[in-house]
Amino acid sequence: MKNKTAWFLSTWWAIILRPIYFYTVLPEEDWREKALTFLFINSWILAFAAALFVFFVQYAPIGKTLVQNISGFKFILILPVLIALAGVFFLITVLILGGFFVGAFFAMFYVVGLVLHYIYALLGGKGKLNKILQQSFYSSAVLIFALLIILLMFLTSYGLLGFSLFRAGFIIVYGLVLLYVYGLWAVAGRKTYAVSKPVAFIGALLPVIILLIFGVLFDKIALPVLQPWIS
Repeated sequence: MKNKTAWFLSTWWAIILRPIYFYTVLPEEDWREKALTFLFINSWILAFAAALFVFFVQYAPIGKTLVQNISGFKFILILPVLIALAGVFFLITVLILGGFFVGAFFAMFYVVGLVLHYIYALLGGKGKLNKILQQSFYSSAVLIFALLIILLMFLTSYGLLGFSLFRAGFIIVYGLVLLYVYGLWAVAGRKTYAVSKPVAFIGALLPVIILLIFGVLFDKIALPVLQPWIS
């Protein structure tokens, strides 16, 4: 467990701080091995943080109303039951969100790898699908920055931020993450398909444009629906 944690942290820091070096020295291996494990770890970290948000913002207030008239020795008697129930609900939430995040992000980064492969092939590059999938999964390091959005959700739910500020923060974080992952995919494309720098950035544009459109639609349609739940 300790070795796995150390490997994850060192890999994450290398991708974020030295992406060109990381993709340059990265040995090719089956994308189902370390790269997929790295994606899954990022997804589960995000799921755990999201489950904490759901627990404290949704479950805890409900639980508080159930025991508000119970005090003293009676409360001590039922405390083990409350802790057990809280643990069960939290675990269920983690498993549900974890399954969803793992499936959704696996599909997203796999499709990104496929799209990049065929785009760079059309642009004259020569490389292996396995390698670009491997590098696409490693680019999931940017998912950790979504923890900032969950932090903003906590602050908004507890009245420390207005929803308009949360919305602005969401847009800024999403935009910066998108900009950074654009650079990662361009570097991955250049190292995999031996194309020039301009071609590498042109080739990485399509998935970024699609995610940008998704972000705009999410901001316009989904965020207003989620406002009562967040704030």
